[in-house]
Amino acid sequence: MPASVLAWQVELRRHTMEKRNGAPHVGVAPILTIAAPGVGHGITSHSIICGILRKESQLDQSTAEFKAIYEQHVAAGARQVYDEGIKYMRTYYTDPSDFDRDSFTTLLPSNGVVVQALKARAECSLLFYVFDLENRDGPGGMRCTQLNTRAELHTAGPVYDNVFWHNALFHGPVDGQTVVRFRNLSAFDTGFGRLEPLEAGSPDRSQAQG
Repeated sequence: MPASVLAWQVELRRHTMEKRNGAPHVGVAPILTIAAPGVGHGITSHSIICGILRKESQLDQSTAEFKAIYEQHVAAGARQVYDEGIKYMRTYYTDPSDFDRDSFTTLLPSNGVVVQALKARAECSLLFYVFDLENRDGPGGMRCTQLNTRAELHTAGPVYDNVFWHNALFHGPVDGQTVVRFRNLSAFDTGFGRLEPLEAGSPDRSQAQG
């Protein structure tokens, strides 16, 4: 994905941990568009919360740290686990170079409509749409960025384990879920009628109006 998109996501997640006590910002909740033959124009759109992965060389260590925080504090209750998770995350999102530039992730019910649709057709899109007229500066500023992706479905393995234990810090362990890893294929600025490609090293103009 474009470096500017990853840098924005890291900055936004750091802001979320420092200023919002972990409450998700709309910028980490893209609209997922999938193929849906027989429904309307053949697509459906779904709200999700997405995550970003540490790069492969750091992934296992990250997973081990998530799991250790959960297991160390779970006896004291879910609130203690949450608070310790927030404390850890306040120093987690610092350097974009620590993160995988290729993908986003989400955790969805294995028997749900989205996972079943992605089994049939993996191509899909993520639309990050932030429209805040009162706060146009900083990580929460206005933007409209579409990422065209191919979905991988994980029910075991390093990616699944990382997302599972990350999620457990804030929501507890959840069974019957599939981790969807969205591999970026292309990116576009689609704000205000535009359709401009965002290359890997290009500036992201999606926060500029008109």
